[in-house]
Amino acid sequence: MNRASHRLLRSSSVLTAPSPTVSSATKPKKPLSASCTIRRWQQQRPQSSKANVTAAAADRRLAGRQRFYKNVGIAPSSAPNEVDQMPQFKVSQPNEDGSVQSPISAGVDGTQSATGVNISINDTSSWSSRLNPHGKSPPSGWHTVTLDGRALRTPLGLPLTLPSAHLALAVASEWDAQEKVLRPAQMPLMTLCCTAIDQVASDPSAHQQDVMRYLRNDTVCYWACPTEDRLLHRRQTQAWEGLHKSLSMELLGLSDDLGPSQAIGGGEALVLSRSSEGNPMSGLPHPPVLVEKAQQWVDSLDAWRLASLYSACAESKSFFIGAALVFEAAQRVEGHESKVQTNAKWAVRAARVEEELNIETWGLVEGGHDYDRLNCSIQMHSASFLAQTVSDSVLWNVDDSEYEQSTA
Repeated sequence: MNRASHRLLRSSSVLTAPSPTVSSATKPKKPLSASCTIRRWQQQRPQSSKANVTAAAADRRLAGRQRFYKNVGIAPSSAPNEVDQMPQFKVSQPNEDGSVQSPISAGVDGTQSATGVNISINDTSSWSSRLNPHGKSPPSGWHTVTLDGRALRTPLGLPLTLPSAHLALAVASEWDAQEKVLRPAQMPLMTLCCTAIDQVASDPSAHQQDVMRYLRNDTVCYWACPTEDRLLHRRQTQAWEGLHKSLSMELLGLSDDLGPSQAIGGGEALVLSRSSEGNPMSGLPHPPVLVEKAQQWVDSLDAWRLASLYSACAESKSFFIGAALVFEAAQRVEGHESKVQTNAKWAVRAARVEEELNIETWGLVEGGHDYDRLNCSIQMHSASFLAQTVSDSVLWNVDDSEYEQSTA
């Protein structure tokens, strides 16, 4: 048998040999395409996310929705302490367990993914008092925003009552600036006002605790070592000089020699912020009287200014920057000038000292650093504007009350 015959025999035996039995479990499957995989995932995923959101809640989702109104305006409205007498006030539509339907969109797993969000108001009297920045004086000058003549409501369905006409005009301008598609990210004042009404006024404890956490690890209390990083230390000095002393004396009423604890350099920061017997809570060991005074001031804020303070502190990671911004807004309205000018532009520079130095050193990343700059500026200016307009409404209300008493 020659070589060609061997080759032919070998090939014929392969063709005629019985194939082994392959079970369906071990049989290799053909790989699925990307489109087929996505289609199968959409068919197999649980469909409870839509069922978990009521029709009213789904209707309040604004992101990506087409603009459904033509005219935007403002109108006088009742103060929050009068909403109990309003028939359209729908705070309590309780279920059997006493809760209300959540307007927060459900997560992809079919559960309410938002945590720490209030979905009901248990005490309407405390809620209305926290929204009244005028204290015991009779509130006046409340306004709301209208879309095609209909008053706006918050995500919880509460009336969007604002304590200042200027604030109402600013929120109305945000709605009017929306073109074809609604973009809530471009409405920072609307976001702050809804947060104050729905969340801060119903239960301010969570926001108060978060603000005080920033005090224990305040960014402006950690300085770069002047011998190791002279340039960064110089920039910090230019942005933060006089801030601690001025705020401790003017806002907290402390003596000249009593201020916050500060760390210079990484080594000292690790030693001071480490928990110990004298410092049971991690963070800088500030004087107890300073922490107590700061807590009292935070607790005294109404829902509007507490929302402003929280927004500024969260953006700057600093209690002192946020407190200086809110305090300066009130001082500016009353005609007083602080020793340190702490407006919104200053707050942006003070919050971004290290980031701006890194940009100068290594360059700017488009789509990253520029967006961070813009977002920081938007948050700081929005918080400053809200605090200033609310303080302005308090001042105008006091002047009106004095005028009415003098003419009576």
